[in-house]
Amino acid sequence: MTKVGNLIAAALVVLLGSAGHAGAQSRNDDAKQLFDGLCVRCHGINGTGDEAPNLNRATLRRAPDDNALRRIIRDGIPEAGMPRVRRMTEDEVTLLATYVRSLGRVAPERLTGNAEKGRAAYGTLGCSSCHVIAGQGTSFGPELTQVGVSRSANYLRQAVTDPGAALPRGAQTVLALGFREFLPVSVVENNGREVRGVRINEDSFTIQVRDASGQLHSFRKPNLEKVDKQPGRSLMPSYKDRLNSAGLEDLVAYLVSLGGAK
Repeated sequence: MTKVGNLIAAALVVLLGSAGHAGAQSRNDDAKQLFDGLCVRCHGINGTGDEAPNLNRATLRRAPDDNALRRIIRDGIPEAGMPRVRRMTEDEVTLLATYVRSLGRVAPERLTGNAEKGRAAYGTLGCSSCHVIAGQGTSFGPELTQVGVSRSANYLRQAVTDPGAALPRGAQTVLALGFREFLPVSVVENNGREVRGVRINEDSFTIQVRDASGQLHSFRKPNLEKVDKQPGRSLMPSYKDRLNSAGLEDLVAYLVSLGGAK
């Protein structure tokens, strides 16, 4: 090949390489746009977690392979509150799945707290009076046995310091494993007796409520003067003034460790 031919060939390689890089960058931009539009609200910016689990981990518990991940994107996880993503082409599903996998290369948030100190704080604060961990505690509030898998550190900080703001969006919709619908209610019977607690179940004729002591009450609606449902309110008190910054980080580190979260 002549010198001119060699130069032309080299130029073609550069051009083709540039075109390939530009194409890959364009697909990555499209994938990020899909993720930002569909997933960020629950899974957080760059998949670092919020109401839903963080995605920047090498292994996703519910999606051990790409086929499982694509299936979750298409069909959702109804029992965990993740909705089905509609009106997506197979190419878009694959593009989004590939982007989610790439988030596993993003470094997870580094926690500064001490989990063992956090375990002690959990006991000192009396958290087991409302929460269950590995069968120990009272189930007035959500079970926390797997909370480190289902919630991000940022979400847990907010849940401890400002519980009302940390409630799942969407009319108390449950978005993660182990979190049922804990809707605060005040029930007033026709005789004037009032019971406050969380709604456990309800149908057209009855409503069941668990009070703060853990006692279950069942009411027939014709016998009630008022049922006051309080969406957007949390029965959990704020611990903002009972924990300093180090204590808060210790408690968060402990909660994140529950369920073997990495």
